[in-house]
Amino acid sequence: MATWAGEVGMDKINTWQWILLLLGFRALLEFIPLPDVHDLYGVILTSTVLILIWRKLNYQEALLRPFIVGVLIYWFGYIFDYLDGLLNGQGYWGKFADTVDDLLFAIGFCLIGLTFLRVMNNRNHLIEQLHNENARSRALQQSLYQQAYTDELTGLGNRRALFEYLAQKLQTGESGTLLYIDVNNFKPVNDQFGHDVGDLVLQRCARKLSYQGALAFRLGGDEFVALLEQQNPQQWIRDLSEHAQRLSAEYGISFSVGMAHFSAAHPVSTDELLAQADQAMYSEKTAAKTRQR
Repeated sequence: MATWAGEVGMDKINTWQWILLLLGFRALLEFIPLPDVHDLYGVILTSTVLILIWRKLNYQEALLRPFIVGVLIYWFGYIFDYLDGLLNGQGYWGKFADTVDDLLFAIGFCLIGLTFLRVMNNRNHLIEQLHNENARSRALQQSLYQQAYTDELTGLGNRRALFEYLAQKLQTGESGTLLYIDVNNFKPVNDQFGHDVGDLVLQRCARKLSYQGALAFRLGGDEFVALLEQQNPQQWIRDLSEHAQRLSAEYGISFSVGMAHFSAAHPVSTDELLAQADQAMYSEKTAAKTRQR
């Protein structure tokens, strides 16, 4: 908790306060009777900045070790640089200090720099992992959405997708026509040709329904719904019969279609609209059977 409070306190110090604090510290050093006090100030300032940066990064201990070693070597470089200034390169220690001070400075900065490079690489790797996780999460969400709102066999929207889409249309007061479509004589297709062929027939029916701007859904079994906006529903039904002639010739199927209009002037619920279209479809189916007799 103390560390957290300290970090919060650091965050509250603005730029001008930092400048005043550092200038005050520099002025204080003027009263210390040490030679080359400006070098000491530079070392303390640099080390403080590095340590504050590291505390802000709050990185793992494995990366902290070379950082601390780098700062310590940097400090040793200052000590030898200070000795070099005192001894002026005279004697063994003077020559030794003059030789190693710059080397220690360079090694210290190198270790500190390499540590921050590792930090940046680790962060970049973490960011890349997060991007990958986000991409996988979006792909999973899309997959779950497809499973929840798409009919697996035909690729059309399913009952849930229809109800949500239609509820939105009705809520916003949009107008259009709902066509309730039943595939006649589909059971004999399954009985005669098998369910695999029956599935292919349903897929072909789904493709026939998705044309001329119609938005098609599969309710289940051999029942579909198509939503029209500006299209003439009677013409659409005639076009559907023409496009389905080959299916009719191959498998003996046909379509019974019931329609129900919706608009802001005549508000209805989703269930009521489907019930109206369903009833109209069965009336059409009954009338077709009567005509065939």
